[in-house]
Amino acid sequence: MARTFRWLAAAALAAGCSPAPRPFSDEDREPPVTQVTAGRAGADRDPDVSADGNLVVYASSSFGPGFDLFARRAGSNAAVRLTSQPGDERFPKLSPAGPDRLAYCSNETGEWAVHVLADPLGGGGTPERLSRPGRHAVHPSWSPDGRKLAWCSADDFEGGAWTLEVRDLETGLTAVLEDVDGILPEWSPRADVILFQRPGRLGLSSVWTVEFDGTAARRMTSIFSSDDFAAINPAWSPDGRRIVFATVGKSRARAGMMHEADDLWTVRADGSEPTRLTSDPASDGMPAWAADGRIYFVSDRSGSPRIWSVLPPALP
Repeated sequence: MARTFRWLAAAALAAGCSPAPRPFSDEDREPPVTQVTAGRAGADRDPDVSADGNLVVYASSSFGPGFDLFARRAGSNAAVRLTSQPGDERFPKLSPAGPDRLAYCSNETGEWAVHVLADPLGGGGTPERLSRPGRHAVHPSWSPDGRKLAWCSADDFEGGAWTLEVRDLETGLTAVLEDVDGILPEWSPRADVILFQRPGRLGLSSVWTVEFDGTAARRMTSIFSSDDFAAINPAWSPDGRRIVFATVGKSRARAGMMHEADDLWTVRADGSEPTRLTSDPASDGMPAWAADGRIYFVSDRSGSPRIWSVLPPALP
């Protein structure tokens, strides 16, 4: 499964036209980074931060053969185990309406499916499956009001065509965005706009948005792409003004690497001012932007994949 999710997290998928990134310089230095989780066994993945910035949830294989979900208070070393189901649980997402609902995906039944768990910190109840049987579904993302969930799905995990779906939790209806070929959706915190990673012809992924009118997709927009490297794992800033993403196969220190993340970059939501944020030779990816401005991400700079955080420079 680690190899399969490496494809999801760092798939080399489409390029188009975007403002050119500023040239790399030997004077480039990344801001100070902070290690959030530690350990030698297993790996930590998929960080998410509660709307108030007080709680970090993530997937970890440090305490068993598969990935389970954990939570810790910001600044604390104590980790609370949230799931212990067979198989793997990945991509946890706390509802922006409060940490009493946790969306995630699991392969307990043999196919990846999206679930919601009520009261995860209080022991939880029985997870409710939301995605359709017969299709793999991963990477849920909440609408700003916590009433809808977006995710990506495919009938064949390894070779199928991925598309986006939106589930209305009040009506129980699911809208399939048939013409939106993409993965890793992230709902804007300020509007009905979904950010996602899109495949394409040149084998290099790019970052796009699509508007959702409640029933269907409207107006897809290319935010960032490059003919030289893939752009993956996009995520919004809390105010919806900026986007952070990871790159693949770009830096001089990791030339030719096309199977895992490389550095973190930020760009304005209109696609302007693409700027590299991290420059360590390690693999940096899976970013999540917290309310206090810090970006949580996964890096192997300590020797194994762990969660770190960095505070990006302020933009005017």
